[in-house]
Parts: sequence; C-alpha cells; structure tokens
Amino acid sequence: MKSAWRPLFWGAAAALVLELAAAPTRAELSVSPTLIVFDDEHSTKAITIENTGRKELVVRISLINLRMLPDGRMVRAAPAAAGEHFATDMVRFSPHELVLDPGASEVVRLQVPPLAKRADGEYRTHVLVQQVPDIAALRTSPFESADGVSVDLQAVPLLIRRGEPTAQVRISGLRLTQTDEGVAALAVRLERQGERSVRGALSLVLDGSEIAALDGLAIYAPAPARELLLPLPKDTPTLSGRLEVRFREDEETRNPVDISTVLDVLQH
Repeated sequence: MKSAWRPLFWGAAAALVLELAAAPTRAELSVSPTLIVFDDEHSTKAITIENTGRKELVVRISLINLRMLPDGRMVRAAPAAAGEHFATDMVRFSPHELVLDPGASEVVRLQVPPLAKRADGEYRTHVLVQQVPDIAALRTSPFESADGVSVDLQAVPLLIRRGEPTAQVRISGLRLTQTDEGVAALAVRLERQGERSVRGALSLVLDGSEIAALDGLAIYAPAPARELLLPLPKDTPTLSGRLEVRFREDEETRNPVDISTVLDVLQH
C-alpha cells in the first residue's frame, strides 16, 4: 500500500534555524506556491498569503539568504560562502507588509529585472513570510503555552536561472536500518552535482509496487548532498525483493533529473 512520509523538508519553511524564541504556536499562515522559479525570464510572479487563523494578523515579507545543511535544515548564510550565488539584489517585491483579517488573503508580487549583465547559472534567495508577534501576548507574564506568542514564519525558495544550468543526482548509501524509536527505515544519500539546485519526488518501489513517496525534496546549490532516514510504512509487508529508489524532478523543470537505483533486499 502506498504511503506518504511526513515531510522531511518542510516546504523549505519550517526547518529554519533562526534566532527566534517563542512559545509553541499553531500555523496560522498559508503560503502558495512553495517554490518560485524564474527561468531566464524577465517577468512578474506572485505568492498568495492567507490568514487561516481566527484573529487579525500583521505579516511582514522580506528576503533572506539561507544555506542547506546535510540533514536538510536551513540556516542563515552570512556571509556567502564559495559557490553561493544569492539573489537578494535581483528581486523587487511589493507589498512588504500586510494586515490580514481571519480568512482573508492577499497577493505579493515579485519581479526580476533583465539579466543581461549576469553570468549564466542559478541565483537563489528565499521569500520570508513572517507573522508579527502578538503584542498583547508579549506583554503577558509569565508566558503560557495556551497564550501562544504567535511567531509563524515560512520561507519560500526563489530561484533565478540564466542560460541552461545543469544538475546531476546520484543515489548512494542505501541500507536498511532503524530510527531511534526502533521503526524500520531506509538510509539514503542523495548527491548533487552541477550549477543548479534540484527539487523533486523520492519514491520507493518494491517488486513493481510503490510503497512510499516523498514530494518536495530539495538540495539547494551549492550543497553537495542530503542524508535521509526514511521510516518505512507500518503496513508494508515483509520487506524482501527488489527495492527501487527513484528521484525524479517535475516534468516542467528544464532538463529534469530522473534517476533510480536498486537494492536487493533479503528477508527483513
């Protein structure tokens, strides 16, 4: 039976390791799409931000440069390291702040000027959508989890590609193991090479039947690899046979990556 894993890379949003301290919160912002790509084009794109909570929200929009770690977490990238081509100076957007009633949504438009003076390759930044903290809650002492100092944030990756930057992916390090909780899992290493980032779906196919899939898995350049530990679905039958691991980008991507490898599994 096919199963969907819990997202290992939270749409590039929730795995941010930022200097924020807050009480536990409920996500009250919905942002779509979860990826913005300008493919050698001078145009305008947009994201839609919706208040899914029950009270008015003040939302700020900014650009932030992030670096991907091998485990998929994103951290602030300051200063830029070798091979990091950031795009904060290439993107214009408006508005920078929104006030959203419950259930309301608004559009933020993003524009990239002509790229004639830029070298071919990929440039990247993230659109940070951040809820302004509830001032009343901040003044309440002591903080209670129920009060919820609301600091919801999401970061949408924005990629600008000039020319035909390429990418290759290699699947390695396959082995059956267990999580810390004793759940059967598959360890996978995805290795990236080339000038651009990759983002696609990872699937497990056992003897011709897909048993699990994970969408939105990304490796952002210049990160060379991702280390993954994928819990196997609890309803998976005895794991034995031909296990194919496949990583595939969306067909709309220019020169999409589509790679697979096979692990022959004995009784497990």
